[in-house]
Amino acid sequence: MVISANQPQVSNVVRSRIPTEYGEFLLYYYRNTIDDKEHIAMVKGDVSEQNRVAVRIHSECFTGDVLGSRRCDCRDQLQSSMHSLGEAECGVLIYLRQEGRGIGLLEKLKAYNLQDQGFDTVDANIELGHQPDERNYQVAALILQDLKVLSVRLMTNNPTKISELGKLGIRVDDRIPIEGGHHMENTRYLTTKAEKMSHMLSLNRPLEIPNSFSFLRPLVDSLRNRRMIKAERRPLVTVSYAQSIDGSIASRGSDSLALSCHKSLEMTHFLRSQHDGLLVGINTVLIDNPRLTVRHFEGPNPQPIILDSLLRFPENARMLEGDSPAPVILTTEEAPEDRKQKLESLGISVVRVKSNTHHRVDLMDALDIIATLGFTSIMVEGGGSIIGQFLGQEFADYCIVTIAPRLIGGLKAVEDLHRPPEAAPLVIENCEYQCLGSDMIAFGELKTRT
Repeated sequence: MVISANQPQVSNVVRSRIPTEYGEFLLYYYRNTIDDKEHIAMVKGDVSEQNRVAVRIHSECFTGDVLGSRRCDCRDQLQSSMHSLGEAECGVLIYLRQEGRGIGLLEKLKAYNLQDQGFDTVDANIELGHQPDERNYQVAALILQDLKVLSVRLMTNNPTKISELGKLGIRVDDRIPIEGGHHMENTRYLTTKAEKMSHMLSLNRPLEIPNSFSFLRPLVDSLRNRRMIKAERRPLVTVSYAQSIDGSIASRGSDSLALSCHKSLEMTHFLRSQHDGLLVGINTVLIDNPRLTVRHFEGPNPQPIILDSLLRFPENARMLEGDSPAPVILTTEEAPEDRKQKLESLGISVVRVKSNTHHRVDLMDALDIIATLGFTSIMVEGGGSIIGQFLGQEFADYCIVTIAPRLIGGLKAVEDLHRPPEAAPLVIENCEYQCLGSDMIAFGELKTRT
């Protein structure tokens, strides 16, 4: 094909291997005939001749990406994109050098001053003689063509970006939502983007991580990314429980035992708000009668998921009170049908799954069902048998253990991992420790030591 000298072009000058905390990428450095700016592409895996490639087109934001400004959500979106692409088989992040929606850093800072005087982000640009958005995606389209990407799943909230790419010959098969943190400093900015620029944002989920829980950012980022991508795979599983310093999760009596200090309890409820579902076994319901809500942190209540092989779930359970989501009960074929119908008449979803050799709910089948129900993440809180099964069968991705400075001499936190003696031990990789109030938190990703 002969290319006209007047036709816009890009050329890859050099590419280099870039190892990052999100994985290894190839960084492509591009020159172009449209402007004199240096645009780059971070490429994960082999994207040539591939359909439905995950792509993020990110416009430069020095104040946010580099300095961590909280006036926007750019840095959160960049980090979230890198994390998602790092987990994908292949993908592309194109970093366009068009600061301030195309008006440049100097003009953006002037717009910031106008915003401090009461203008919103759109009106400030107009006051300075600019369009609300002066960005151009022609270079991005040319880069994707140079990389021989056939079609994309675009990580964006901006419908204009989707339509512009379509006009430039890039087929967008799907949109992957990508929302950053919402907090006091950027709420007006995000609201303006939604109301005046038609950005597809849901501003109802509190995503800001409190400073005291910032050590949980890697987990929260994973939860957000799993929710954005909604891949057809099992949900991300976090096992979280509190134990005494001698390893007890409860006393040997029938009464429930509160172990965590108030600050640790806040952390647990914050984590609940970040998960789609909260899973416990029926014994926890019968002994503790928990609400399974978010009461010690302002956030949405996750949907309770109960493993109940024989449908012993009480009709007067406290989790049925109030306006919290009705529980989903996973049971077996051995549970009585009349009992199933009775619980369903109360608004409870009851789903039969396969049973294991012990006539209990089979966890692998349960996780498959949970995924088909739309859950992208679940938090497992108990009891000891359920925790042991999730850990022992290696279905847990993260583990968070709250250790209270108390001596109980009671029931063990993990009753049995149900693993053969020769099995490799489970390890919390790069385990970190954080003090919250009087408690200590141990947390990290779960790995099998080989």
